[in-house]
Amino acid sequence: MPIVKTLVLTGDKSGATIALIPFDQHLDYKKLAKVSGNRKIGLPPIEKVLEITGYPHGANTPIGIFSQHPAYPIFFDQTITTYEELIVSAGELEKAVIIATADLIHLIQPTLGNFLK
Repeated sequence: MPIVKTLVLTGDKSGATIALIPFDQHLDYKKLAKVSGNRKIGLPPIEKVLEITGYPHGANTPIGIFSQHPAYPIFFDQTITTYEELIVSAGELEKAVIIATADLIHLIQPTLGNFLK
C-alpha cells in the first residue's frame, strides 16, 4: 500500500494548486503546469504553506485542504488509481490514515493526469 504525498504548489494562473503523487516519485513541473492550465507552477516558500492551506509543511492532507479550501484545484497523478488503498497525511505531523483510493477520489473529485518524471 503506497504512501502518497500532498504537494502544495502555486501556479501563475491558478494560484494555490494541490497535487497528490506517490511518495517515492518526483513531480514533473512542466507536465503539471500543462494539466493545470498554468504556464509555470512551482513550490511556494515553506513558510507560506501554512498560510495557503492551514497545515504546516509535512502535514498537508488532501481531505482537509479540500474541505477548507474547496476552490483550490486538486490533481492526482493517475498512477494512484492503480492502488486499492492509500496512506495519506491525517493533517498532523507524523500522523496518517489509510483510505480506499476510490473513496478519496469520490470525495475530492480531483483532476487525474500524468505528471510524474
